[in-house]
Amino acid sequence: MHDSSSGKKRERLRGVTALPPSHGERRYRARISAGQGRQVNLGSYPTRWLAAFAYNIAAEALHGQGRARNEIPGSEQPSSEQVRVISERVLRRLGLEQSVASGDEQPPTVEQLLTLLEITVVNFWRDQVDVNAADHNRELDRAARRLMEAAHVLFWCRSAGHPSPLEALARVLAKRLDQTFRRSDVTRAVLDDEGDDERRVARWLVYPDSLPGGGGFRMTVEDLYADTLGANGSPSANPEWSVVLGIVPPLTSEQVRIAYRALSKRIHPDAGGSEAEFVRLQAAYEAAQHYCTVRGI
Repeated sequence: MHDSSSGKKRERLRGVTALPPSHGERRYRARISAGQGRQVNLGSYPTRWLAAFAYNIAAEALHGQGRARNEIPGSEQPSSEQVRVISERVLRRLGLEQSVASGDEQPPTVEQLLTLLEITVVNFWRDQVDVNAADHNRELDRAARRLMEAAHVLFWCRSAGHPSPLEALARVLAKRLDQTFRRSDVTRAVLDDEGDDERRVARWLVYPDSLPGGGGFRMTVEDLYADTLGANGSPSANPEWSVVLGIVPPLTSEQVRIAYRALSKRIHPDAGGSEAEFVRLQAAYEAAQHYCTVRGI
């Protein structure tokens, strides 16, 4: 496996060091400071991006969101199997795995697997969606697919007490909803709607906390479940594009098109409207279509 960036000027990656070639093969070591001057060796990897991913896992496990991490290009993302193997190695080297009293190997508990899914896999792919926001809907689909693959790798043995991959994803989503809204009725409403569709649950999990230009996980849930939240739900103010088009969520892409066509006939420069008004209308239409696309409505 070769580093595809070898012919380019390389950016400095946190915690990654190139090792001298051995038998003609280049390797990269990942390290992280664990405090009190202690450096933890996170292992060596065939590409600098896998080493960067190992550092990211360690930074998340040790410091949460408080430590800057490496940005990994979409073409260099690890596979679901690499995510599992590297995550296990990093947590083991950090001493965060469950200690085993006997010499016999013990399988991880369900709670350990859920924690691994939440703090490494889900957070990693959510960050990737946030960083690669040029085509938000495409990135959401891609991240959701990878998350589903990881869930199937982690939760495969029902005889060992594993939940199904869908049940595992739903439990992590329920935790996120409870932390965000502290409303059990909202959690039940979302899971009742999405709980039979693995892909939709995965999309909710990788949905960023915030979106370029405003919005994000909380605002989207508030818009789509306003009937559940009611007057006490602190629903978000309508975005500017909603005011321009004269429509409010929840809505569909067809409603957006109808509102845009009706308004464009009135304010198009050829119909006597101003150029500035028409440009503002076009911008609102694009923002509204983006809103509908990323929510699949």
